[in-house]
Amino acid sequence: MISFLHRFGLSLTETPALCFKDFHQLIIIRMRKRLWFWFKLLLLLLGLSLIALSDLKSRQHKLKLYPTQAELEAVLSGSPFIKRKEKPIPHYEGIIKINGKKRKAVALLTAELPPEIRGFNDQINILFSIDESGRIISVLPISHRESRYYFRLIEKSNFFKKLIGKKYDELGDIKTVTGATISSRAILSDLQTSAELAMSKIFGRKSQIKPFYSFSKIYLNIKIFSLVFVLFLGLVSKFYRKNWLRWTVFGVSFLVIGVWLKTILSLPHFFQLASLRINLTSNPYLVIMCGFAILSTIFWGPIWCGYLCPYAFLQELLGRAGRKFHWHISPRISRVMREVRWLILFALVVCYFTLRKTGFAEVEPFFHLFSRSWTLWGICLIIFTLAMSFFVPRFWCRFFCPTGAILLLLSSHRKILKGIEKVIKESKIDE
Repeated sequence: MISFLHRFGLSLTETPALCFKDFHQLIIIRMRKRLWFWFKLLLLLLGLSLIALSDLKSRQHKLKLYPTQAELEAVLSGSPFIKRKEKPIPHYEGIIKINGKKRKAVALLTAELPPEIRGFNDQINILFSIDESGRIISVLPISHRESRYYFRLIEKSNFFKKLIGKKYDELGDIKTVTGATISSRAILSDLQTSAELAMSKIFGRKSQIKPFYSFSKIYLNIKIFSLVFVLFLGLVSKFYRKNWLRWTVFGVSFLVIGVWLKTILSLPHFFQLASLRINLTSNPYLVIMCGFAILSTIFWGPIWCGYLCPYAFLQELLGRAGRKFHWHISPRISRVMREVRWLILFALVVCYFTLRKTGFAEVEPFFHLFSRSWTLWGICLIIFTLAMSFFVPRFWCRFFCPTGAILLLLSSHRKILKGIEKVIKESKIDE
């Protein structure tokens, strides 16, 4: 009996003061908590298993590699699929006419040539043609596993049409697509490298193949320095506990990370990380932001949520503005609402990794706001969550945010390190 009482946090000194009804209700409450704990643990293990299984299947599943005759004809007219050549590199030969003069041309697939294109989330296979002078004739993406959102941005911007007529050494002058910088930059890099390879191996033009963007050029620039500086300020404001400093850092983060860089920590970052698809040279924001978020959360708690998140900054501003109109939510309802995000996170894992619906990684309002994805659904979500923050402080963060849920998972050892518990309380994402 004693061990049974201890299991539910009761002692013999407490039970006499409780009537049987209260004692029975307390046991039911404790049992519910235990059952919910084991249910969440089961969801966690099941989610990790789905991610691992998805990664295993994705490694076995390859992109559509070869074009149809219609696709080949669209890129290089008169080039028969059956006359594909494997040497010196895989290509399709053809002839084009420019001002009445015939020129040799070839069509190539980027997925067959090193290095492969990796955008924000995954691979892209592009069929393109180039003539003997090094001019791009046509560009056609034939398959990809990139996030639908980013690929839509690239297609809507007429990005591929801008490449036609350019020489391969002029691709560096083409502007990347706002909101899809990483993916469009990866495409430009791979096209130039593939074209240089074709000019060297097929047309015999000596060309030193070099990276379109070197590691140093990607990481040693003003945007990366600014990002690192803002993240450092977040750490400083955590240890130097001054309210004015916290609000200053919040504001700087909003302007730099949200408005200028247009890339804040979000679910696609973590899903790409969980997919074990990390390209150090094409996705520096993922490397730096995820690295900072994971390490800082493990050692000090969710600093991103409490001091840096631009969307949290907007919600806190609205919460302060509506202080006189705040709704009183009972602790019981608040506890139930906080558990919703775990179900949301699990559902998104199933949709993204099992059903292959990559668009489900883009459900967070701040993803649409700062990447400027002005869809009707995204705008409605932004307006609703910000309006609710006027009445319920940090409405999205506290009850629904899947990114916050991931950071809370990384803070599961908060009972051991008390500093983590303090940061969670300051961020208000678990109250």
